[in-house]
Amino acid sequence: MREVPLEEAGWMLARVWLTAMEQAARDFHGTRPWKFCNRAYEYATEEFLRVLEDEYGLRARKGNSIKEAVESYIELGVKAGLFKDASQFELKEVRPSKLEVKVALCPYVESCKDLLEKGFTLRDLTCPRIGCFRAAVKLLANIDCHSIVTGLRLGEGCEGVIERV
Repeated sequence: MREVPLEEAGWMLARVWLTAMEQAARDFHGTRPWKFCNRAYEYATEEFLRVLEDEYGLRARKGNSIKEAVESYIELGVKAGLFKDASQFELKEVRPSKLEVKVALCPYVESCKDLLEKGFTLRDLTCPRIGCFRAAVKLLANIDCHSIVTGLRLGEGCEGVIERV
């Protein structure tokens, strides 16, 4: 038996809550709880931006495109210590209405793994990281989008698409 290192404890707690939230959403909304999870990611992103601005004086810059909004959110996340650096993310604008996202070393990948082990498919996952990027686009660029997970590298990261509705 080993002790949980302090730096892992917060991510473990986030993993547990995210897995529980997705499972509860599925209890009420079936195998595709998109509306519920998207709203939760919007509230989380909005609250994150509010706390950073009100308590730390950090403000995200607005964007005019999906890519600009995600870049702004990443930039702010680096300043806030949420992300180590912007190189954790690869953004590829397929067209102005579609952005491909690759996340290296996603801390939420274990939550996704937990759901896959419970019998869900890759297509069922809502992804907290990509979901919050989608929410940032809505909040920072006023562009309504949806997001989907397109790949998952267990122990590493994920891939997805954010696309204008």
